[in-house]
Amino acid sequence: MQRKVVLRKGNLFALFLIVVFLIAACSKKKETAVTVNAERQEVYQIRTWSKPDCTGAPYFVGEKMGFFKEEGVEIIYTGNTEVPIRVASILNGDNNVGDAHPNEIAIAREGGATIRAVALSIIEPPPGIDDLHLQHMWWITAKDSPIKKPEDINAFPGRVKIQMIVRNACMDFNTDVLLTRYNIPREKFEYITMPDIEGIQALSQGLIDIAIPHPPFFKSAEDLGANIIATSRDLRGEHAGTYLYYFADNFIEKNPEAVRRFVRSIKKAERWANDNPEQTAKWTEEAIGIPVLANHYYARTSAINDEGIEIWIQGARDSGALEPGAKVKVPDIVTHQFDEAGAEL
Repeated sequence: MQRKVVLRKGNLFALFLIVVFLIAACSKKKETAVTVNAERQEVYQIRTWSKPDCTGAPYFVGEKMGFFKEEGVEIIYTGNTEVPIRVASILNGDNNVGDAHPNEIAIAREGGATIRAVALSIIEPPPGIDDLHLQHMWWITAKDSPIKKPEDINAFPGRVKIQMIVRNACMDFNTDVLLTRYNIPREKFEYITMPDIEGIQALSQGLIDIAIPHPPFFKSAEDLGANIIATSRDLRGEHAGTYLYYFADNFIEKNPEAVRRFVRSIKKAERWANDNPEQTAKWTEEAIGIPVLANHYYARTSAINDEGIEIWIQGARDSGALEPGAKVKVPDIVTHQFDEAGAEL
């Protein structure tokens, strides 16, 4: 299996900005299409990239249960969009709605990308819901690994190869806590970027030492007999999994009704997913083609908690993902305009 080592954080940030603005500058913005269906219902077409991973469950539920249709929304899937160019695809109108963690949005906004979160999505399950399969991430090692718990990392000979989907996202945000809590030097880790399912395969082949899967890939981790050395809620508490839906500022300004309808429909789907986890897992499994035990846990409403977002921005500062002197603040990256749209009635 081919392994790809990421760039250093400063270089990665600079490259991210170059990619975003080159693509956005060279693309023509597309207007949102408003159509009328056979029932003479006004329908807003909203574009997003395809969902072959843990972000897909609310979309699969929304389609199956008719939540998008009843709100007058049609989701147009535009195919695979690689993570580094997703923000650019929102800015140029190839896609309309994206999803990301607060630190990713803050980094993009600090770099001049005019995107803004409109609704809260994934959260850590609250106290009393203790199913590990609903937590945002696991840190796992192979069954025969000498790393059985975080305290074993420093004793591991040489550097520890750790898998992440992408840098400067939830994996860094939570891994930084693990490093600090267990006095692990940052240089002890060698970061390897690859998708979750490839990370689990690489772990089974001895190519890496730690993988960080999300649902719905926990089933593959359990089939491997992996050791769970940490979980996201243990590391960061309630804020470990915070995830947001975002649009470009100009899209929000020109199409507030489209955004409002999207928020209403996607939050209906997320509440249904929480309340019907087995059926949601089945539909997700059918859609992405791998065994699924559970999906993420979702906020019951769309309202964004500013204090929780500030924790993610500070995490990006602490890790160096935000450059010294970065001025981005919570009001720069979120709007509360649609808090009521996703309320639970």
